Amino acid sequence: MAKDKKTEVKEKEFKDVPIQLKWFTWEGITTEIKRIRWIKPGELVESTGKVLLFCVLFGVFFVLCDLVISKLLLMIGVGA
Repeated sequence: MAKDKKTEVKEKEFKDVPIQLKWFTWEGITTEIKRIRWIKPGELVESTGKVLLFCVLFGVFFVLCDLVISKLLLMIGVGA
């Protein structure tokens, strides 16, 4: 099966280019952008909600830890 002209030109262009730099062309960049799995709006909302919930819970945890430690220190007479 004969290769089309466009494929032959690509192979000639990339013949001496290291593999790591092949993506660093306009064609390589557009190909990589097409390969990206872009997040759907529903997934974005779900992930954002999880992150915000985690941040709130983490904040509550630290406030509670601070309160417990401060009460313990007051009970032993430090920081009165």
